[in-house]
Amino acid sequence: MDLSATSKHWRVCALVATVAAVGAIVSTYRAFNNVYDEPAHVATGMEWLSRGTFTLDPQHPPLSRVASALLPWLAGEAFVGDATMFAEGRRILGRGEHYGRTLTLARLGHLPFFLFMVLVTWYWTRRLADERTAAIAVGFLVANPSILAHAGIAGTDTGPAALMPAALLAWGIWLEAPGTKRSIGLGVLLALCGLTKFSAVAYWLPAAMIVALLYTWQNPREMLFLAGARRLFVPVLAMLASGAVMTWAMYRFHVGPVDTLTLPAPEFWLGLRDFFGRAARGHPSFLLGEVGVTGWWYYDIVALLVKTPVPLMVFSTMGAWMAFSQVRSVRRGAPAHGARLPFAAPLAGVLAVLVVASAARVDLGVRLDLPIYPMLAILAALGFSEALTRARAAVPRIAVAALGAWALGVPIAAHPDHLAYFNVFAGREPSKILVESNLDWGQDLYRLRDVSNAMGIDSLRVHYFGTAEFLAVGLRARRLRPDERATGWVAASETFYAGVWSDSSLHWLRSYTPVMQVGKSIRLYNIPAPP
Repeated sequence: MDLSATSKHWRVCALVATVAAVGAIVSTYRAFNNVYDEPAHVATGMEWLSRGTFTLDPQHPPLSRVASALLPWLAGEAFVGDATMFAEGRRILGRGEHYGRTLTLARLGHLPFFLFMVLVTWYWTRRLADERTAAIAVGFLVANPSILAHAGIAGTDTGPAALMPAALLAWGIWLEAPGTKRSIGLGVLLALCGLTKFSAVAYWLPAAMIVALLYTWQNPREMLFLAGARRLFVPVLAMLASGAVMTWAMYRFHVGPVDTLTLPAPEFWLGLRDFFGRAARGHPSFLLGEVGVTGWWYYDIVALLVKTPVPLMVFSTMGAWMAFSQVRSVRRGAPAHGARLPFAAPLAGVLAVLVVASAARVDLGVRLDLPIYPMLAILAALGFSEALTRARAAVPRIAVAALGAWALGVPIAAHPDHLAYFNVFAGREPSKILVESNLDWGQDLYRLRDVSNAMGIDSLRVHYFGTAEFLAVGLRARRLRPDERATGWVAASETFYAGVWSDSSLHWLRSYTPVMQVGKSIRLYNIPAPP
């Protein structure tokens, strides 16, 4: 390990970037009201903490939701359970200052996931390269507005983005020496990965298979099916047992009925059933001007192309080419390079997530692709370091440095609207490409309140895509049904305007020009009364 002063300086750079990112995340807590799903996550997590049960909505596992409810619970909030999960969540959040404080506490519970994601990215890159490249990988990760956005939300998307890459890294380390201690650690990480979101394990499995094939290809004498059942029996048993115990513990060691069977952690099995049922049914979504229910195979590709910072795409492509070239060199008989050999593991993770997400019939936004970004950051750091090393002349070095500076400037330009960030490929009207959690997740009611107060609007009607209570944020307005028309001051969320959930019911607004855009997600109109 390089412990020179230069290495320490690079560690300081990584730390400074992380602290700056934490500051950017925390500064958005009071800038935006709750997004669509946050009340539900707080309510279901509060049920687990207050009553030790998890029955409101087992479709998502409890870990991320408990993280959302933990600090409000420690502050004295409790579960009543006399309403739906959204109504219960709104009751817990409350109104006015209580609302802002409780929502801040709920969002703070997800900072550990973000910090763990940074640590995994730094450690994995350092294993592959050096301290400088590891610090650069951290820079690419924390300069990604999508990562900053969801790290600042009490949701279920930052946990998988942190734990799926961690579990994949642990798998690669386990393949090098599958001992009992590593097996227990891998089992625990896999369980935690699945306990944040069921889809995280679906992403991990194909990536793990690809990494295993690469490992056995590069080390044929260590092929798992030739290693001997006796040598692997104890490590595999330890991995399965530790993962099962961790999962059962998260469900409070419950035993209960699932249809005609009595099983441990019945909420887990019921949640899996609901998860796969929803995946089969599909979900309303929007892409390139079209509304659909069963999704598009290219949805995630388009989302990544318009939501990923351009420098990250450029340098990660270079890093992916390096990984591919390494695999080809090993195939041709080139010597291996120890820990530097598995450059292809992050690439395998990226491809696995993209393939699984593209095959799914539920398209809910780039947030479902977040596990890609730590691995893209690793590839981008490898590509950036290689480009800088090979750039001998002044012009190429300036170009590489300019792209790096662009990467750092992206979150500064996007702040605080990290959630609604689109790159230059999206053009001036990204709402024609994607809406929902990519652009409009109901986050701009504070801004609508401030605009309404500043303009002296005494009667406001809102087509609002969100679950926040108007009075909770101090907004005096009446909520309209998507198919309900009104005159006077009317505000419309971009998601409803695009036709998601409301089909074509807001198309009548297209014959009017909005007075202004409120934030990134709401159009404000003044509709004249008919003569």
